[in-house]
Amino acid sequence: MKLKSTFLLFIFIFLLVSCSKIKTRIDVSYDPQTQKGNLLVDGKLPFKLSADSTSVSILIYPGNHKFKLNNGKEFTQNIPQEGGILNLNNDSFVTVIQSYGSKETDNPYGINVNEDLRVNQDFVIIDSMIYYYKKDSVQTVTDADLQSAINLDKKLGGASGIRYYEPKKFITKDWDYGLDEDFPESITEKTSSTSASYILNRTYKNKVMQSSLFKLYALMSPEYFEVRNIKDVMLNKLDKQEDNKKETKQMKFE
Repeated sequence: MKLKSTFLLFIFIFLLVSCSKIKTRIDVSYDPQTQKGNLLVDGKLPFKLSADSTSVSILIYPGNHKFKLNNGKEFTQNIPQEGGILNLNNDSFVTVIQSYGSKETDNPYGINVNEDLRVNQDFVIIDSMIYYYKKDSVQTVTDADLQSAINLDKKLGGASGIRYYEPKKFITKDWDYGLDEDFPESITEKTSSTSASYILNRTYKNKVMQSSLFKLYALMSPEYFEVRNIKDVMLNKLDKQEDNKKETKQMKFE
């Protein structure tokens, strides 16, 4: 019995030591105009920061590390096993989602679920502006629609698939695909038939990106995104304008 306990303890220690030696992947986000050059890790591992990119992926062991960008001031950062983003440029980030799988399924649970609840409610508020993802390019989005989405998000404690990350020196990974990764064309993943999360036979994956790139994409893609000032939305400014137009048009016919 004692021999067995000693053997199990040895296996546990071996696994613990082995796991601690596994490197983790982190993305280094930087400004290629001002921060290109070398990122020195622990005074001996230089990583090239190219002027042709805004991020680079590196592999290092979890734990405390010292970082120094070119001739700048050295700083210490703890790197968790999950990995994440070393945020040299003090950026903010968002994660966007993509769904995989079929919409067609039987609903054995009798739960009334909007077919694409998460996609329909995808939005994020950045710098007093709301960026709302439209499932249909010809969809008309009213102030009431946006208010409803915001209220639902608060009620469910986060219904939107677009998440905003405040600027921090290091942002721990809770996404599927990093800054240097694209969404795959398809995925192979087993889903539980008893999980309410997969009632629609869909799997959702998310990807992180700089919020500046996200905002630029949203502004240049009005067929996919509705971008409004959040104050105007709460004051029903657009809806009132539309009502006034309809009233004026009606008066002309009378």
